Amino acid sequence: MFTPLFGFSRAQIVFGAACLFAAVACDKTPPPSTRATGDAAEKALHVEGQTVRASGSSALQPLVNAAKEKYEVQNKGASIEVSAGGSKKGLSDVASGAVHIGNSDIFAPADLAGELVDHKVAVVGFAAMANKGPYNETIAALSQDDLANVFSGKVTNWKELGGELQPIVVINRAAGSGTRTVFGRIVLGGDKFVESQTEDNSGALVAKLKQTKGAISYLALSFKDDALLTISLKGEGGTVDPTAENITSGRYPIWSYEHMYTKGEPDKATKAFLDYVTSPRFQNEVLPNVKGFIPVTAMKVSRSTD
Repeated sequence: MFTPLFGFSRAQIVFGAACLFAAVACDKTPPPSTRATGDAAEKALHVEGQTVRASGSSALQPLVNAAKEKYEVQNKGASIEVSAGGSKKGLSDVASGAVHIGNSDIFAPADLAGELVDHKVAVVGFAAMANKGPYNETIAALSQDDLANVFSGKVTNWKELGGELQPIVVINRAAGSGTRTVFGRIVLGGDKFVESQTEDNSGALVAKLKQTKGAISYLALSFKDDALLTISLKGEGGTVDPTAENITSGRYPIWSYEHMYTKGEPDKATKAFLDYVTSPRFQNEVLPNVKGFIPVTAMKVSRSTD
């Protein structure tokens, strides 16, 4: 026997159920979508877990490594990978999409400038550095002409520079090096280096100079080492040391901007890292404590090319 439910008859309950079914069947309003929320969550997770890869200039590498260390501590889950290989490799890698950031001591060439976005992050000076020995202990400075003669192979003995008898061993950076490009353009008027042995990165070059009697090369001041002789410039106004003060004023001419290039506008994760590197906090508090680097804003002179 049917017992009425809450006072409704069987017929009323059946009729109500039928109406409810019809309403549900005819309702074309889509259910609340979880896909958009899911996609957004996946995208956010991808960005948070994305590894930002940078390659290129070994001269710039110490600064980018310092930024990486600070950034990863402050941003849990962030991952920055930094490798060297030379400025031209960095530019080639970022243009091809192999990395997110191309580190470079030089401006991008015309054929790449249209697709790459320049983020100037610092200034660094360069100097001739040599193996220390009794043969050059009296040499604190050389003129730019002297340096040009050494690195072009016209001067081959330290005695010709005022030292003692000892053959000069020139060690060059490889052809893809921004350090080589900058030093060659300013000191020699182009890539007019004598043929010699080469090193692919600045760290290996420092070690080679320490091991090789009579050796000389050129390095960013970020790789200045007390075990090596760092040579100042001799000019009409006297000796000019490669110091931050002399670089920012323009008295010491061997310097370049340090660039972190992206292919077009950077993605979210890359932009976040670049924003940190160019932030006043990093530029004013961290960068000055990384050997050899100067904030771009400190420069009293400028250049349109490296």
